[in-house]
Amino acid sequence: MKNYILPCCILLALGGCSSSQPNQLILNPVYQSGKVSSINQSLSTSVIDLRGDPATLKLIKSDKTQTIASQGITESIKSILDSALSRNGASISNLATTRFEVDIHTLQAVVTEQMVTHISNAKIELGVRVIRSSSNFSKIYRGNANLEGPLGHDRAKIEGQLNKLTEQLITRMVSDPELLAFLEG
Repeated sequence: MKNYILPCCILLALGGCSSSQPNQLILNPVYQSGKVSSINQSLSTSVIDLRGDPATLKLIKSDKTQTIASQGITESIKSILDSALSRNGASISNLATTRFEVDIHTLQAVVTEQMVTHISNAKIELGVRVIRSSSNFSKIYRGNANLEGPLGHDRAKIEGQLNKLTEQLITRMVSDPELLAFLEG
């Protein structure tokens, strides 16, 4: 009997450790595309979270749905935006007369877990407004990414999926010919 108690205790302890994940998703996109355009402007940037649903991860299992938020989403998006604009020649200054505003409309991964597989559908929608004293520019940028894998989801892969999709949208933004033409004009 004693031979079974220790292995059972160890299994219970390890089982408790493996199932506990932090109750937030870490969004930390990094701009890696380098110089893709030439933005010779001084810009004041801001990011506003307009999402109706604050959950960054929606985990759907057969009988329940769990939602997980992310702290500091606006700061993460502003950081990658400022990095992308700076690497492409813009100077970021709170005193700039041209305002570059980004609204977060959607930023979420929906993960559906089944018995032997999981599917993650990530969607991001960012609205951009560039405001000058005499004119404005606005455009919506959307992106989707899908991920499928065996068994349960891996939180790090879902974070990576959202981070990569965010970087792709920001890169598309700073290389958009319409946006660049407005900034030059």
